Amino acid sequence: MKLIIKQYLVSLKERGELDVLLPYLLSQMGLIVFLKPGVGSRQYGVDIAAFGKLPGDSKNKVYLFSVKSGNVGRKDWDGGNPQDLRPSINEIIDVFIPGCIPAEYREHPVEICLCFGGEIKEEVRSNVSLFTKQQTTDKLSFSEWNGDRLAAYIEQYMLREELLPENCQGLLRKSLAMINEPDSSFEYFSQLAINLTKTDDLKPKQILTRIHQLYLCLWILYSWCREEDNLESALLSAEFTLLNAWEAAKFAFGKKNKMSDSVLMALHSALSLNLQISTQYVEDKIIPHTNTLYALSHAVRPSCAVDVNLKLFDVLGRLALCGCWSYWCLNEFTENDESNEQAKLLSQAVARHQEAIKKLIVNNPILFTPYKDEQAIDLALAIWFLSLDQRHWEDINSWLTRMSYKIYYMFKKHGKYPATISNYAELIEHPVDQTDEYRKKVTQGSILYPYISAFSAIMGFEKPYKLIKKLKEDFLSHCNFQIFFLDDSSEKHFYRSDKMHGTTLSNVCVTEEPDDLIEQLVNECKQSNQIYAMSAYFSFWPIILTRCKHYRLPVPINFLIDTHKQRKEREENKTSSCEEA
Repeated sequence: MKLIIKQYLVSLKERGELDVLLPYLLSQMGLIVFLKPGVGSRQYGVDIAAFGKLPGDSKNKVYLFSVKSGNVGRKDWDGGNPQDLRPSINEIIDVFIPGCIPAEYREHPVEICLCFGGEIKEEVRSNVSLFTKQQTTDKLSFSEWNGDRLAAYIEQYMLREELLPENCQGLLRKSLAMINEPDSSFEYFSQLAINLTKTDDLKPKQILTRIHQLYLCLWILYSWCREEDNLESALLSAEFTLLNAWEAAKFAFGKKNKMSDSVLMALHSALSLNLQISTQYVEDKIIPHTNTLYALSHAVRPSCAVDVNLKLFDVLGRLALCGCWSYWCLNEFTENDESNEQAKLLSQAVARHQEAIKKLIVNNPILFTPYKDEQAIDLALAIWFLSLDQRHWEDINSWLTRMSYKIYYMFKKHGKYPATISNYAELIEHPVDQTDEYRKKVTQGSILYPYISAFSAIMGFEKPYKLIKKLKEDFLSHCNFQIFFLDDSSEKHFYRSDKMHGTTLSNVCVTEEPDDLIEQLVNECKQSNQIYAMSAYFSFWPIILTRCKHYRLPVPINFLIDTHKQRKEREENKTSSCEEA
């Protein structure tokens, strides 16, 4: 395990990775962390500062950490950059120690800790040793926190056996070993996450430790995935980690005490890591190839067309979900009056994801023909995300029109129309015959067509609405068009998906006029409004969409109806303002 941790540490970047992990470790070791990495403010060579007593020390000290990534060579030690290690140490001695240590700690001895994920290279070892020896006094000492020492501390204080059971360590090793078989790797990691977040008999402090451990395990998996250039397992595991960490941390919501604050900070770290992984996956693996005809379709390396269809709709959902998170982040920055530069970057990310979705669809025409009814989940995520900007409505209209036409044609010719088949082998053979009896058997219910009709009705798309109406009348009179809603038990079971929950609106009236369908949905949303009681809905609504994508649950129609209401209110207010003017 120590070798696994050390390899993980070497791969960490200095900013946003190693300097984020270290405060967790120091807190777990019993130290009081009074300075963490900051952005925009000078810290005079100190990345992290803590107070307390480490094992082997006889008295309390102030520990000042200067953090660097990887191995330290001549260039990193003193290569002419103010951020190099030697200039940083000089700044600590000249400025931070005399003027920045809090008053209550100033009488205690100081230890400057040279911290890095790798080791000091031999080419610079003598320089470091001589320099630190010259600077050492009765009140000032130096220590080296290299990859070996960090790995030992992590194993002892964050992954020790009584806290991270032996079977969890085995699951982590298996997950790492199977990175190039992502489904197997994720299966092992998900079991590890479940074992760590079973909180029924745990105290708040134990829950906090478990979330920290799960976060660290995910970081280790992510670092190995980056080394192998295969982020699939890390992406799935990050979503699973976030959902289970959210469930484990819910006890802290609304409470104002130190332990609850620490739990929420740990949860925020899991959320940030999920965003980092999903963003890297989308930005590196998907978006660069969306503008090339069939590029992503060929990248699937399929054995048949079904492989391409399943993977491309999955990619569509991932791209849309990542875009939803970017949109959420943009709103958070706007509400908190953050820097205009950061808001600008997030706005560009939202626009980039929306454009990428449109290019993905145009350059991979198989996205016009869903094979499985449950692909409505990915479809709904993509359309809802695109619909947030009305500039994309015409593209949505074109997509839904062409999709509806192709589906109708498939039904007419007994081709590969969308079915409720979940078995892969059966889906490859579908349709096994061209009879009405078989068609009824594999199309007994649908969430796909109600979504298409609902979006079309609300956005005023006439053609796709009429095509779904004709499809229902000509071929699917037996099919139950249904829409999913959350219920009173959803909050308890939603994030871990450990039990069935929710309710269904059956026989959605897609054969009536669009206004009648909208009225039906609006009225049902008023009655089935349990989504507003969900812990994640108001502040962290993308978590609900993440759960729907990860566990294959229909996206609550409330998202569509709520944005419809908000848009309608804005239009009415705008009209009223114009009339008053």
